[in-house]
Amino acid sequence: MDIKKTLILDVSDPLSKALTGVLDTGIAVIVTRSGRYYGIIDDRNLKLFHVQNPSKVKCDKAVVKPPVLYTSTGILERVDAFLLGHFKALPVVNEKKKPLGLTTRVELLQDMLKNKLMLKVGVKELMNSPVYTIDYKKTVGEAKLKMKRYRARRLVVTRMGRPIGTFSTFDLTVEAMKPKRKQKMPMVISSRSGYDDKILNDLYRPDLTTVQSDSTVEDAARRMIRKQVSSVVVMSGKKPVGVLSALDIFKAIKGIVEERMQIEISGLNDETVMYRDLIRENVQKVTERFGDSYGIRRVNVHVKKGKSVYAINILLEGNRERFNIRTEGPSVRDTINMAAAELRKRLARKKHMKKSRKVLKKGGLL
Repeated sequence: MDIKKTLILDVSDPLSKALTGVLDTGIAVIVTRSGRYYGIIDDRNLKLFHVQNPSKVKCDKAVVKPPVLYTSTGILERVDAFLLGHFKALPVVNEKKKPLGLTTRVELLQDMLKNKLMLKVGVKELMNSPVYTIDYKKTVGEAKLKMKRYRARRLVVTRMGRPIGTFSTFDLTVEAMKPKRKQKMPMVISSRSGYDDKILNDLYRPDLTTVQSDSTVEDAARRMIRKQVSSVVVMSGKKPVGVLSALDIFKAIKGIVEERMQIEISGLNDETVMYRDLIRENVQKVTERFGDSYGIRRVNVHVKKGKSVYAINILLEGNRERFNIRTEGPSVRDTINMAAAELRKRLARKKHMKKSRKVLKKGGLL
């Protein structure tokens, strides 16, 4: 997992520092308390947080708390985390909750490609349509009304019907947070004199990222990674016909995984949550091998910490029966390896017995 460095502030720091950090990075800043991770501040919650003098407001007043990731957090767990709150970036911490930085949707797409987890379908299968557009001569006020009407976070800016750039909720936030004249500190306010009357031609971003409608999702993901963006506009010739985002890809991946098999993990705490993906991957690797012959539909894994050992209980439900195994070990990693080995042994034995019964039945001995 690639981790991006970002500004790290304390809860007691003034909000004005966070404003500068968010505007500089375009993503978010991390906030700590006593050196440990506390939350983040991004453009989404800043847009909703209105103060007259941010230099007199502490950072803890504007903090949001998205899911926290560890360096060991796997791909599917990160997919779930990004889908929980539609965050642009998520914090990454170490075992002692010290912040390491942020990871974005782009880094997740990169890891999905690297691990060959990208969907082999065309962009038209996943894109959202229609595309909401606005002419470059329109005003900020008109753009805000259109975004509100269609619940859109981004509009494609056009000139004579052809797309030339984008205008998003982030651009709205940037413009709203610009300082007034003759004022030293930036102000976050709900409206400014002349703000809604500004023309989009002076504010839109010309860095439009597009793919053609006959492209694959993998093509689109590579394009997002190359341009460091989390969505692309799908074009049919010179006409925009849809938008495909990283979140659309994540939702599709999650849907496919959930259809295959349900693996529920419980009992993890702040110290052991980093092992969730390790547990899932070990159990899934074993159960997929025997899934068809045994008809496995659900696996429940419960982790419990004792005085000196960890206990893992696995309850497996198949089409005709259910059984559970329990293992103990000195660490979560050792215990899950032991549990996976025991599960593999148990399923292999059942598969062998099933084959033996078929042979005996065929020979008329049963």
